[in-house]
Amino acid sequence: MPEGPIAAGSIRLHDKVTPSLTAGIYRFRSGLDVRRTAQSGTPQPAPPEHVTHVQVGGPRLTLDATEVTAQHPPRDAIGAFGDRLPHVVLGRRTLPWERRLPDGTPWLALLVVRTEEASLVTGPLRNVVGDTVYNKLNGIEPVDGNRTVVGLRAKDLTTFRALLPSRTDVGLLTHVRQVNVADTALAGRDDDGWFAVVTANRLPLGRATPVRYTACLVSLEARDDAWSTTTGAPPTLLVLASWLFTTSTAGGTFEHLAAHLDLGGFGTPPAGQPHLVDGAGALGLAGTRRDGTPTTMGYRSPLLGAAPDPLPDGPADVTADAAFELGRLLAAADGRFIREVVAWHRATDEAARVGGAAGARAGSVGSYAATGPTLRRAAAAPVDGDPLAVLGEAFAQRLLSRTGRADLWQAHPGGSGVVPRQLRREGEES
Repeated sequence: MPEGPIAAGSIRLHDKVTPSLTAGIYRFRSGLDVRRTAQSGTPQPAPPEHVTHVQVGGPRLTLDATEVTAQHPPRDAIGAFGDRLPHVVLGRRTLPWERRLPDGTPWLALLVVRTEEASLVTGPLRNVVGDTVYNKLNGIEPVDGNRTVVGLRAKDLTTFRALLPSRTDVGLLTHVRQVNVADTALAGRDDDGWFAVVTANRLPLGRATPVRYTACLVSLEARDDAWSTTTGAPPTLLVLASWLFTTSTAGGTFEHLAAHLDLGGFGTPPAGQPHLVDGAGALGLAGTRRDGTPTTMGYRSPLLGAAPDPLPDGPADVTADAAFELGRLLAAADGRFIREVVAWHRATDEAARVGGAAGARAGSVGSYAATGPTLRRAAAAPVDGDPLAVLGEAFAQRLLSRTGRADLWQAHPGGSGVVPRQLRREGEES
């Protein structure tokens, strides 16, 4: 599987990304095999076998909202969504395969239902799915039968059969996308660009009047009965996440919104209505001064073509302040920009540190050179064989000979003042 970087504007698709261990409880056995050798003499008995259990966790009965990166159609949206399959984008690339049916089929499916076709029911797990399914789930991994869950219950078995994709299609409707997050709106919410996508098998077609749909991400774990049941009541599937949207004849897409902008909202009111902005294009907003008294401030929309240049500066106009705050928030949400700023800070700090060290070295050399050769020799002359004075002379000669490339260890920040220091004689007070 190629895992190299993705170019901006590109996307890489994978059929699936399966984890090494699926979610569940595992038992590990370990032991020591003691073998007899010619030197060992009497064989020693092996120590007892060690047994331990490890649980690999993962979502099962519900899905946290943070696991869902995006969905289409958007939650509570209204528009013409009949030409695109609904889908949900998950931040964890392995999530659909962390639990699998015996034949490897993913445990997640996305069903799209109309209000009259199915309903959501809430109650204890054992009551929602029934004792048979509960016992299967509990046999795979212990689960609380009294935990409150949400289930999807179709009105009849025929409707359920029409809503549920075939077992083969479940795998085909799930895939993984790898993108360049710096080139998407998700730059600040994801760090690797890998997403799992679960797609529905049904287009939410519109009618003469708007139609309300519910998209349900359901669990198929231990649900062989979803395809084997042929009589009686339809199986109730666990719903991990759901959202509502409405299909109509138009709207809902960015193209439609951009093509049908209400220009009257930007300064040209309908006939007979007062202008929202003044002659300079400022919208009056209620505000509060620092002392707590109310005031009126002006704000100029960036979508207005006419505005004074330069913009007024002062407490009565918040246009520049709003632009600054918006830019700061956008920058903070851009992961790539934040990484570049951190790298710039580190490079600047390193340059300042190196420059400061170079300046200290130059000052030490300059101070030492200004004393003159006679004073330098006198300062460095051994006094009764003082080892520090000898070391000072060697230090001075090394410093002068390597000034152009001296490092931090070749120049003391104290300069030449460290050279004439002498060790205290034995018995001398400090």
